Amino acid sequence: MEDDDTSRRPALEPWLRDLGESSGVAFARASPRESEHGRGLFATSDGVDIGDVVLSVPKKLALVVQADRGLALPSDGSWPRVRAGVAAAAPDAGKTWEFVLARAIVDAVAGDGGAFWTQYAGVLPPPEKLAHPFLLSDAELASLQDDDLAAEGLNDAMRIAALMPDLMDAIEGGERGEHETAVGAWALAVVRSRAMLAGLNTYAVVPFLDLANHATIPSVDYRCEGVETRTNGIGIAPQEKDATTFELVALKPRKADEELRLAYTRGQLTSAAHFAQYGFAPPGGSPLDRIDLIGGDDGGGVVRASARLRAALKRATKAALTRCAGEEGGGEKHAGWVAAAASVSAAFGSGDGDGDGDGDGDGDAATVETLLARVGAIESGYATTLEDDERALDEINEAVGDARDERAGNILGLRAGKKRLARRVAELLRELREA
Repeated sequence: MEDDDTSRRPALEPWLRDLGESSGVAFARASPRESEHGRGLFATSDGVDIGDVVLSVPKKLALVVQADRGLALPSDGSWPRVRAGVAAAAPDAGKTWEFVLARAIVDAVAGDGGAFWTQYAGVLPPPEKLAHPFLLSDAELASLQDDDLAAEGLNDAMRIAALMPDLMDAIEGGERGEHETAVGAWALAVVRSRAMLAGLNTYAVVPFLDLANHATIPSVDYRCEGVETRTNGIGIAPQEKDATTFELVALKPRKADEELRLAYTRGQLTSAAHFAQYGFAPPGGSPLDRIDLIGGDDGGGVVRASARLRAALKRATKAALTRCAGEEGGGEKHAGWVAAAASVSAAFGSGDGDGDGDGDGDGDAATVETLLARVGAIESGYATTLEDDERALDEINEAVGDARDERAGNILGLRAGKKRLARRVAELLRELREA
């Protein structure tokens, strides 16, 4: 991907490279860059082969917390907010690894985290780029069109205020209308979107590695002492001499200037949970997403599904997965079709009892029509349509640099993903109707 924003930040890449190299970071095959879509890591002019260590970061630069045991922070920082948070008089609930790391982030931004972090803190995303529910205004929470996620955001905001009362000052740039963002809430959002497992019960914010963007199908993975990466199905730990580093390792070959992306969760979270953790939903949805077809206006519950209808669902799902495999972005679409098929299958129930026979045409047709009606009721309950959301999202994505409202785009991405899943469920059901 070409850097189309060099006129706005022409010095970012050399500045980051100089900062890293002067601190022991090895940019073997990866280069930090600002593109039209934001910051990321890109393959250097030599390209990348499977197994290449593309980036290596000394552990001494990372912010590391081991749950219930201690922390390792750069030794030249004073870390006053961290010290206050882990003091005997501080609430125990505020001593969890993510709250301690959030305090470390605030210290870094304030210039109390040592020479390296005083500079690197300027690379961290400003609050307006983040969309974690606890950062959102009331209007933005309503725009999620997800009552559970909005309630979670309000609860988290109250918890942050209770456990980090000394970090409730408004952060510059965090205003959205009359809504202000507390510096502690912003720091916790940074931690949730950047922290990675660094061994048993150990978590870290690792500079430069945190620039890697997410992909459902990644091209790189990281490893460190206690964490292996997998190449061609084989777990590979860092060499003993490299046990003091975090390494980013190529899983796929990449040509020069192609972006290098990590899988943040490996499909282990629903889209809503992914949004709560990282502030955005995976573009293609999650295989764990579901449309609830059991609780419908008709009384709900599982429907009668014959063996014939179950077999037809398997065929329709296979056909959909085969189609998307040959399409652009097929890897991301795969997750959405898996979720759609699982949503229909859940409405069919376990397969035991009356619905397990060969079935008849009239009974199967009634089952499909019942489920289509339930999908229609779900879609009619949305405040906006899929087309509305996609149109608004396209307008945001056409903007470049600071003109792009990343928070609004991430909210729309979550909404559109939920509605797209409903459409896929309906498409599968229509195929069953024709089977």
